[in-house]
Amino acid sequence: MKPMKPGFYTFSFLLCTSLSLLCPQPTAAADEAFSPEQVIRYEGKTRISQKVGDGAPQGDSFDCTLLSISEGSSKVARTILAVRELVPAGEGGSPVATHDILDLGKGSSPKARETVIELETPHQMIGIYLPLRLGMPPAKPTEKSSYEVLILNQIPVRIECASSTSGSEKNLETSSISNAKKATFDFRGSEATLNKWEESYTRDKKQGIISGIRIGYEFSVSINGNDITLSLDCALEAKEITTLAKTPVLGKGLAAFRTASAAFADMKPSTETQPLVEEISKLLDKSPWAALARAARTRLQGFVETFESDDAGKRLAKILGKPAPDFTLSDLDGKQVNFRKETAGKVTLLGFWGVG
Repeated sequence: MKPMKPGFYTFSFLLCTSLSLLCPQPTAAADEAFSPEQVIRYEGKTRISQKVGDGAPQGDSFDCTLLSISEGSSKVARTILAVRELVPAGEGGSPVATHDILDLGKGSSPKARETVIELETPHQMIGIYLPLRLGMPPAKPTEKSSYEVLILNQIPVRIECASSTSGSEKNLETSSISNAKKATFDFRGSEATLNKWEESYTRDKKQGIISGIRIGYEFSVSINGNDITLSLDCALEAKEITTLAKTPVLGKGLAAFRTASAAFADMKPSTETQPLVEEISKLLDKSPWAALARAARTRLQGFVETFESDDAGKRLAKILGKPAPDFTLSDLDGKQVNFRKETAGKVTLLGFWGVG
């Protein structure tokens, strides 16, 4: 699979990639309840446009898919497997997909687990174009309330927002959030202005699901004397609502995906994981759930590029996830310090230095 090469994507991705080490991963907003083994396939379109000065707007458009697969016991969903896929709407570039595991906390929105190192780049790219939103975020239904949004999937901005709820059709209810006024934020050392933020969620009360998701925003910033306006418009609609029990081919593909994921986590070489990924592709590529197969191929490609393409990656693969070597040394006061004993259960940063 060749890497994706959309033209404008380079602008937005490179501008915000450096922020990824400073900002936490977003929490996925969600509906209050998820049925175990429920599967929802959303489809839609997303576009980011950039306008520089008086020039014509330029941008990239994608057809997008979001799969939401609830997993857990027979009564309660414990986790959600969320798969996001982007397919370039025009010529050039290749489709890409990635996945998140969301833990459902009682009374709170699901939290995405930490992104594995081999998926960081596709994760950032997909998040820019297709925010991970599974339902109405927790915002108080008041005229004006404070709400934190994410620009380009990385830059947190707190806005003063207004929310509303309306019933457009029988059994359908739409909840919306928009900014009540403009907000300013720091964009790589320059002051940017969030001109517009809108998001809406249509709930199918009969089926108990979110059937429509739409997110759009626009912000402006001046960089090196250039006035830049950037906007996002992303809209998704539920196209299929089913369960794992009713989709045996997805059930088989999901089981194979779990096996492959465990092999990746155990740092198995691509000679072992590639047959597993090929099995997933064979099961799902011609089905409505092909995004899950593409997500597996994305991880395989990322694993090879991260851990098997050069000597540095190969060395990293040998030590990642393994216990650090134990040792005992004297501290500045001459006291003997055992590394493993002193650091057990702690996040530890080692600094190697010398004097003289």
